[in-house]
Amino acid sequence: MCPSLSDFLEDDCLGNLTQLEYLSIGGLSEELEAFPEGVLNSIQHLNSNGSLKRLEIHGWDKLKSVPHQLQHLTALEELYILYFEGEGFEEALPEWLANLSSLRSLWIHNCKNLKFLPSSTAIQRLSKLNKLHIWACPLVSRNCRKENGSEWPKISHIPSIYIEGTRVQFSVVFLSSTNKKLVVLTIVRAVEPQILKEVMEWLFKAFAE
Repeated sequence: MCPSLSDFLEDDCLGNLTQLEYLSIGGLSEELEAFPEGVLNSIQHLNSNGSLKRLEIHGWDKLKSVPHQLQHLTALEELYILYFEGEGFEEALPEWLANLSSLRSLWIHNCKNLKFLPSSTAIQRLSKLNKLHIWACPLVSRNCRKENGSEWPKISHIPSIYIEGTRVQFSVVFLSSTNKKLVVLTIVRAVEPQILKEVMEWLFKAFAE
């Protein structure tokens, strides 16, 4: 982050980084009320070759929304929305998040005034989303409670969900190759004994076939 940086010299300051896969940007001068045009233009151009897979976007107090230019990053797989803590920040994440068709992981951290996720329709369009992390966001975390949260029905289909450091939902994912010679197994930490037993039984069966 660059808290004293208020502008970029070039309109397309990142345009030549055609193989860029990971970008962390934001936390700019508190004098700014929006991201500089050069940054936003660059982010849009990074979508042209589909190289950018992970984006961390850091807010600051005067920002009122996540930049809508991000909606063009259709190859993006991981999005981190971090430190949008200003009093004027919008209460709901934008509907255009649904355009991030390759998104697999969404991390929302330190957005204290955020109350709501996008609509159910928008989240359902994120068909590849399998991981949601919400941390230090007290209002939206409360609304995402599994027991009685107003936002829970929107996200209940997502395989892995962590709210304020607590795993509230997870799935065990395992794949075997067609020739039965290779088994790839992913188990999240703190798997319950019964589920671990079922996984091991599946493994023995997979190797025996």
